[in-house]
Amino acid sequence: MSQFKTITPKAALKLIEEKGQEITILDIRPKEDFEKEHIPGAENLDYHGHQFQKKAEALDKNKDYLIYCKSGVRGGYFMDKMKESGFSGAYNILGGFVAWKISRLPLEDSTD
Repeated sequence: MSQFKTITPKAALKLIEEKGQEITILDIRPKEDFEKEHIPGAENLDYHGHQFQKKAEALDKNKDYLIYCKSGVRGGYFMDKMKESGFSGAYNILGGFVAWKISRLPLEDSTD
């Protein structure tokens, strides 16, 4: 069953806890922001990066993804693109990384 929806940061944390390795967390913020801090287990796929489109097309379309950007807007746009491209499912974090941080949910930096 494919699902594409925007969920709250707390619902996103619950999803990560329930799905574990079955869900891929994509941080589409710039690499510098990702390296400062990010959601534990996230992979960086810089939306403004040189190879973004190519890397996005190389993702496994049968996996589920949890996407976030800084504020949730680009994440929603990317989630819509994934739906159009035939991905099986994706979730966007409402309010993006800013909302996750305000919610005081787990973070890690690249020095961890």
